[in-house]
Amino acid sequence: MSQTSLQQKISVQALPSKVWKVLTSPEYVNQYFLQDLIHCDWTEGSTIFLISEKRQETTIGEVLESVPGMLLKFNFKESDASMYLTRTYELIIAGDGVELKMKCEGFAASSPEFRVRLQEANLVLQKIKWLSEYS
Repeated sequence: MSQTSLQQKISVQALPSKVWKVLTSPEYVNQYFLQDLIHCDWTEGSTIFLISEKRQETTIGEVLESVPGMLLKFNFKESDASMYLTRTYELIIAGDGVELKMKCEGFAASSPEFRVRLQEANLVLQKIKWLSEYS
């Protein structure tokens, strides 16, 4: 099946440093990432670990690019997938806040799968926005 990507964006009324903190701090990542416990220092080349209930770490991805306050790109393997997905967050200063762009690549292009991915992307962006503005 062919692979595709989607792009979504959202306006966040917060400082870029706050949005970056939400994207990379463990106390926030585990609230929006839609996985179990994720552990990573979010620097370029770092491994992304999934921590199970038994406190066992499983490698699920890698940080491909990290420019603090501007860009975070990583790949990760979902628990039921054989392929890696790539997710990119780009922060663009806009007025008194940030325009946060998210791109997700590497998933199946079927219509139902695309709709699920689109809903997931919207949910993730809404959570990041809320955490950046209100926490």
